[in-house]
Amino acid sequence: MWNDFIFSVNTVFPLLMMMAVGFAARRFGLLNDVGVRQLNSAVFHIFLPLLLCLNIMDTQVGAEVDLRTLAYAMVAVLLSFAVLFPLSRRVCASPESRGVFIQGIVRSNYAIFGIPLVLQMYPDANHTVAALMVVAVVPLFNVMATIALMLYSGKHVNGWQILRGVLLNPLIIGTVAGFVLWRLQWALPPLVNQPLRSLAGIATPLALFLLGASIDFSKARANARLLTLGVTGRLIVLPLVFLSGAVALGIRDVSLATLIAVFASPTAVSSYPMAQQIGGDADFAAAQVVFTTTFSSLTVFCWIFAFKMLGFLR
Repeated sequence: MWNDFIFSVNTVFPLLMMMAVGFAARRFGLLNDVGVRQLNSAVFHIFLPLLLCLNIMDTQVGAEVDLRTLAYAMVAVLLSFAVLFPLSRRVCASPESRGVFIQGIVRSNYAIFGIPLVLQMYPDANHTVAALMVVAVVPLFNVMATIALMLYSGKHVNGWQILRGVLLNPLIIGTVAGFVLWRLQWALPPLVNQPLRSLAGIATPLALFLLGASIDFSKARANARLLTLGVTGRLIVLPLVFLSGAVALGIRDVSLATLIAVFASPTAVSSYPMAQQIGGDADFAAAQVVFTTTFSSLTVFCWIFAFKMLGFLR
């Protein structure tokens, strides 16, 4: 048990520390809103796509792609949205909070928080399933969250705009590029290989640093009942249901760690600006990001410790 506890601490604490440094930098005025947004844009458009691309290219040729885990995650995400659409009508009094409530529970911060979590747990493993999970779940997150927000904001859902947003998502572009180059067995020239890998190495620490810097408790003005339901659903209910299902199907180790990253990560940071742009209770969206990010360090630790102790993670 002690070894399992140490493993869980060693996994979560480095991520928490990088977030804490970002939070402190923001509090001491070393970063402002504009700086955080600009750096987040660089992470999203440059560093994370490059990291995903190189991770896939580093996969050994002939390595199996865990299609079962990818398919399971996609079905689970769609099922979550299907359940929450009617449920939101029961628990949310105002239409503006319904789409935010739905995306706050289902849409995880997988790329920024989840992928570093998997890399921290299994630094020397085959990370193909973790990288390809971006292609599996991020389009679903974007499409379904857009529909939810537009549906309850009264705006018309433009299918072409949704498709364009998915196809031009930098994370998906980086993943697809890496997969194509991996299948073609094309290696980077030595002249550019090291600089690109150095840039990719920035992605994880900078993304977590900025995630901490983005935390702003002053935006937590949403209804306490809805916020409690949203945080509980995101960090406890969804992981309990779908990680239990994954274990029952025999999913283990890196694949299970990837699903932990999908279903136990906090609400996606991008859900806040998306609620502002499309329509919805932006303060509620911000509060969900703040509180799920804050409490996820504890809940993710508990999930990892529990599955490690039960022997599902080696």
